[in-house]
Amino acid sequence: QCYHKAQYAATRISMIPGYQIVGEKPFFKEFVVRCPAPVHVIKDYLLMEWGIVAGYDLVDDYPELGECLLLCVTEMNTRQEIDDLVEALASVAEMVEDMELELVRELEDVR
Repeated sequence: QCYHKAQYAATRISMIPGYQIVGEKPFFKEFVVRCPAPVHVIKDYLLMEWGIVAGYDLVDDYPELGECLLLCVTEMNTRQEIDDLVEALASVAEMVEDMELELVRELEDVR
């Protein structure tokens, strides 16, 4: 059950623009996700806005990976909890995209 839920979560997260599953080796319940924004900001947002305690920030231990989050999915996580996490991460991606578009507009105005 852990394996299938973790695979489901990783597949769903990998479909969100800006997120990427790191590594190609098989995994059981833990996997690493490269994020489109600083992980500590994402974690704070998920906790404060969604009530989700999300993973471990790898940036201090593995700075060469960049902004990466270690996630663990077990039999204790429901499908709804996984779907909520995916929805929350997607909302972060939308905010990042909006900020990037605004920055592009501002840079174009400077020209």
